[in-house]
Amino acid sequence: MLHTDFIQHIEQKISQLEQKPVKLRAYERIYGGDINQSYRLAMTDKDYFIKVNSHKFNDMFDKEARALNILQQTQTFRVPRVYDQAIFDKFSYLLMDYIEPLIDTENPENFALNLVKLHQNTTEKYGLDFDNYIGTLPQINTWQSNWTEFYRTQRLSTQLKLAGNKIPVSIHNSFDSLFKILPELLPEENPALLHGDLWSGNYFYNLNGETVLVDPAIYYGHREMDLAMMRLFGGFSPKIYEIYQALFPLEKEWKNRLKIYQLYPLLVHVNLFGTSYLNSIEIILKYYVK
Repeated sequence: MLHTDFIQHIEQKISQLEQKPVKLRAYERIYGGDINQSYRLAMTDKDYFIKVNSHKFNDMFDKEARALNILQQTQTFRVPRVYDQAIFDKFSYLLMDYIEPLIDTENPENFALNLVKLHQNTTEKYGLDFDNYIGTLPQINTWQSNWTEFYRTQRLSTQLKLAGNKIPVSIHNSFDSLFKILPELLPEENPALLHGDLWSGNYFYNLNGETVLVDPAIYYGHREMDLAMMRLFGGFSPKIYEIYQALFPLEKEWKNRLKIYQLYPLLVHVNLFGTSYLNSIEIILKYYVK
């Protein structure tokens, strides 16, 4: 439920944006996320989308706004335009375009083409010029020249330290063994701009059939990271992978490496949602660590 004072603040903010008086005609809660309260705002002439959370999450919204702006500059996927990110009273909010989803549709050609174009955005090192978040967890993006070291230190080791004794000693030991052979398993490649949290809940198609991406956790990394996340929980047309591979071929045996990259989001899920994901982690480790 949005409070009256907050609604009045948003009306004033959007009135400034549109340079004319506007009023909130109606609003509805949009469900699907685990972290924020999200609403569709039906204003006088246009609909907006707003995420609301405690003021403690202001930094998280700031990083999300920066990420959306970076993605928009690539001119690849459609992403919501950010209008405002601020604190009002005890609330932090992120005000964006509302993009109407087209339900029960597929456009794998559009998705694959845009993913290729996104991943062709490159830079000299792996990382980003600011740290951000994966869910509500900090994601460290300190620049590194070696992909294997970046993945080991800033993705896997960071989450393992955060998990601590949630994870049995045997699994910690298996990770130590995996780290010793990672350089043999992971090929080096030019850093690619990644969405970073590309599961099925973070994309949809709009009324024009364009692929829309939301909730990014961007950084420059190995492009197989996005593909591994896409495969972890499903929800993507197989044609996307076929078209992607035809347009921007991956290194040989890329499918055999995806499980290694799925360890990162699985560790994130352990830290966010609990130990039920440990079994999947253990199965992956047993596959690579004999």
